[in-house]
Amino acid sequence: MINLHLTEWKLKNKIILHMAVIGGLCALSVAFLYLNAQKNVIHTMSKQKTELLSAMIESSIFSAMKDGKMEEVQSALADIAVTNDIIKIRILNPQGEILRSSLKEEQGTPVSHITRNNFASFLSSQNQSSTYFDRKQSLIREFRSIENKKECFGCHDSGTKNNGILEVNIDYTPAAILLRKSQLQGIIIGLVAMGTLAFIIIRLFDRLINHPISKLKDKMKKVQEGDLDVELSSYKSDEIGSLTKNFDEMIRKLKDANHKVEELYNERIVKAGHLASIGELAAGLAHEIKNPIAGMKGALEIFNQRTDESDPKKEIFTEMLLQIEKINHIIQDLLIYAKPKEMKINQINPNECMHNAIKLAKPHINSKDISFHFHPLENERLAHIDCNKIQEVLLNLILNSIASIGREGKIAIELQEKNKNELEIIFSDNGKGIKKEHLSQVFHPFFTTKKRGTGLGLSICKNIIEAHNGSIEVTSVESEGTTFYIRLPVLELGNPS
Repeated sequence: MINLHLTEWKLKNKIILHMAVIGGLCALSVAFLYLNAQKNVIHTMSKQKTELLSAMIESSIFSAMKDGKMEEVQSALADIAVTNDIIKIRILNPQGEILRSSLKEEQGTPVSHITRNNFASFLSSQNQSSTYFDRKQSLIREFRSIENKKECFGCHDSGTKNNGILEVNIDYTPAAILLRKSQLQGIIIGLVAMGTLAFIIIRLFDRLINHPISKLKDKMKKVQEGDLDVELSSYKSDEIGSLTKNFDEMIRKLKDANHKVEELYNERIVKAGHLASIGELAAGLAHEIKNPIAGMKGALEIFNQRTDESDPKKEIFTEMLLQIEKINHIIQDLLIYAKPKEMKINQINPNECMHNAIKLAKPHINSKDISFHFHPLENERLAHIDCNKIQEVLLNLILNSIASIGREGKIAIELQEKNKNELEIIFSDNGKGIKKEHLSQVFHPFFTTKKRGTGLGLSICKNIIEAHNGSIEVTSVESEGTTFYIRLPVLELGNPS
């Protein structure tokens, strides 16, 4: 069954269709021009033949009339009419009456309706001679004025311009047969030319385009199946050759990229294994250390309570308790990173989470002059988030900013709605910023520039954001400040009721 949808045809079939249409139009054009030229040539030759015969007949009639042998004009017309495909010869007066004719029975009768139309057209044209083709009767009709010369003044009035009109009818059948043969030849030539052109173009297309593209298609299929060892050799400098070279270059780059990806993947697998081992080890150690540390903290608190304020040991106990609290904080971070708690997603107003995080962070400002600029979500859309986790992320960012700001500065938090269901949190400060070489590592676990930091804070933040199917990015200019962009696809699709 033929597929009528051209968009689903193969390139070869499309080319054949277009070439058939173009070739057909070209062949028709060539045939038309050829036939038209042949027709014009045959008509011209027929007209010239008719004009020549008319001139000869006129000369014969004039000679007979000059010699005063009017009785010989009739016989001369009859004798000439039997040669050169002449059907009949007549002499007419301006009123269309037949004065002399090779057919004696026509004398004294008017011409036929068809002849009268040609005759009227000839008289109105005021030409010396005119030729008309009558294809229905297959004849050529020539009209020629018989001029009144000095030799004719003996029988004709000298004031008359013409003595009559000569009409010669010649059989057009031989010329029509020749024209039909020429038409048949023209059609055959056009079909042969179209077929030859189509064959040559299809062969050229198959050799120059279809065959190379088929090879390229086969190679691409192998690449799709995972074989990157394919290679195409092309010595051509045309577009197909350029495409082949670009394909080879693409495969080479793809192999290099695949090799790098494999190396990076293997590195990440090894690193992930190490991190997993470290996480399990850290979680185990944290559990093992946590209880003894709790016992030490309890004992030190008792000693601290029983020690007088003036005793030098009081300061030592207080410092020991502070360091134990830091150890507890590190252990807690390790536990969170190694085994994060399950998410508790609720439908809440994200503005409240931001307010709570700011309240929790303000006591850590101490003596610094830091101002908060909070821009809430204007339409108070609800969000599906774990509020405690988001507060933890924001609190971590605020504490980092407080640490990076000198004596005074500002922290800005802005909530925006993006793409109808996406919540964007823009967090910025004007602290000391992050060095350019450190930007790509800030979310890596255990990376820190603080003297007493664990390097897990931002890594935990990233894990929380990704658990919400979101993303977090950072930009920073050293000595000017840092900005975090957090995007969470958690907003409700409609306004809260």
